[in-house]
Amino acid sequence: MDCLLAVGGGSVIDTAKAVAAGFYYEGDVWDYFINKARITRALPIYVVLTLAASASEMNCGAVLTNEETKQKFNISAEALFPRTSILDPTNTYTVPRRQVANGSVDAIVHVLEGYFTGTYPHTPIQDGFVETLVKTIIATTRKIMESPTDYDARANFMWAATLALNGLTTAGIGKGGSPNHMIGHSLSALYDLDHGASLSIVLPAWLKYNQQTLARKLTHFGQVIFGQNDAAATIKAIEDYFHEIGAPIRLSEANIDRSEIQKIAENAVGLARKWGLKSYTQDVIARILELAV
Repeated sequence: MDCLLAVGGGSVIDTAKAVAAGFYYEGDVWDYFINKARITRALPIYVVLTLAASASEMNCGAVLTNEETKQKFNISAEALFPRTSILDPTNTYTVPRRQVANGSVDAIVHVLEGYFTGTYPHTPIQDGFVETLVKTIIATTRKIMESPTDYDARANFMWAATLALNGLTTAGIGKGGSPNHMIGHSLSALYDLDHGASLSIVLPAWLKYNQQTLARKLTHFGQVIFGQNDAAATIKAIEDYFHEIGAPIRLSEANIDRSEIQKIAENAVGLARKWGLKSYTQDVIARILELAV
């Protein structure tokens, strides 16, 4: 085998990355995901993107779900960068509305993770990148929903989703984190929930939990993106947009009962530890999820 060709979206590309890394490893490829082994080489990977969302076509990460352990974990290594990725918007014309919505949410949350968790207090250039990407994603998503074969909308959406997780917006923001993805991965692992749908449920709840701490930045974001003037109104505007495109914002909309919250939180703690999100204890995660009921 000389190389791998991944034709699809994030799940296909991430699977190809795991196979590419596992090709040179004699053990279980899951060892990479639980930090039992380190990726030092992989087969070359080439991509033809057919679903814009994950930016896996231009980064060195991959996420997979272990169906036996119910864990959705990630790997990252220099060797996993695709050698070439072909982004042709016409290949996304037939992506169904549900997956367009999932991609829109995923790309938005990708940039907002760093935007709201970066530790450096003054990053106007990176903030400007994020705000432009979010405005572009929202505008093009609406156009795509109206006209699935709008070439310009598909092209700009595709490029925005790629830039949302290729390192551009997080370069120079200090140490940040991805708490929304951390919790969302548990929803997907436990209930086979679409990745985008898991994030549209978690993000508003996470913002509400952190509303006081993030008040200044939330208000600025709301002014720039939605014309809102306070943090609560900004969160409501985000929820309204998610509902507009058909994405869920409550656990109940995904048929997940409130009684499941401790189970989800217990699952999510494993990834929180792996990612070094020490403040996200099971209790904290459960309190965030309570705001998604």
